[in-house]
Amino acid sequence: MIYKKRKMPNELKALISLDKRLPHDHEKKTTVQKNLLIYQAGYNGELEFDDQIANFKPNYSFAILHDLYLQHEGTYFQIDSLLITPSSITIIEVKNFKDKTVIKANPTQFIRVFRNGDRKPIPSPIMEVNRKIQFLSKWLDKRSIKIPIEGILTFSDTNEIAIEHPSPEMEILLTSAIPAYLSSQPEAQQVLDKKAIQTLANTFIASHKDYNPFPIADLYGINPSDIKPGVLCPSCNEIGMRWGREKWNCLCGHTGKTEHYQTIEDWFMLIKPKMTNSEFRYFTKLDNRNVARGLLAKTGLQLIGERKAAHYILTKEGKSPIPVE
Repeated sequence: MIYKKRKMPNELKALISLDKRLPHDHEKKTTVQKNLLIYQAGYNGELEFDDQIANFKPNYSFAILHDLYLQHEGTYFQIDSLLITPSSITIIEVKNFKDKTVIKANPTQFIRVFRNGDRKPIPSPIMEVNRKIQFLSKWLDKRSIKIPIEGILTFSDTNEIAIEHPSPEMEILLTSAIPAYLSSQPEAQQVLDKKAIQTLANTFIASHKDYNPFPIADLYGINPSDIKPGVLCPSCNEIGMRWGREKWNCLCGHTGKTEHYQTIEDWFMLIKPKMTNSEFRYFTKLDNRNVARGLLAKTGLQLIGERKAAHYILTKEGKSPIPVE
């Protein structure tokens, strides 16, 4: 059973918005677009994995949790996907590399082979998984939970992988092979019953903390004044909708009443964790203070302070101002 579904990573969401609002000739544009492609490829690989793992249907109780962020002694660690079965926990690391990857053993080494033939060693995902196994083991020990932990490394089916013998110490699979591989594993001694699996899965969910890279302009050293203001039209994807006759209007003909929601979310992702009425008017290109106040009141943002000190923040739950349908 899927206990926690995967959401688009916050940094990917922010990079998509930043790319739309950063001028083409900005000095950080190339870096932003390069990282955007990397994050998008990684997310696409994870979604491909999610589709495949959904085909895993054993005759015993299990729990799958995607995209976990846990903390142990002040250190956060991220797990792409976690499988809990009656006999073990498996950390599954999902990779999606554009270029060919050569995997050597003794010592384990990953080498990226570019299309022009150049080769470059990259950090070992196996070592990465082993570190996560250590962190998770300590995290479980602190809660007096004893269960074997394993690791699997998976690559997208579109990746070219060359594994030199002898094979590295960790199972390396293509995403499409995951359901069959997991189903073929012999059932070991039971450690957790169905209720214990459910309890542990819910403990993971309760301990999960969303990764927050905001405001991303600071992360990339971008001056907020370089970020283009305006309301993005969801129809033509251009920035420049104007408020008139109680709705947003675009030159392409699209109109709507909630297009400023995405603009507000962009502000919090890109620029800073609070917003004044004046900043809202600047970023949406609104002229009327009272109209701005009315629109902000309907967003679900939390109003803090009064008069000149008044500003808006996300709710304590950190929820987006955009309604979830």
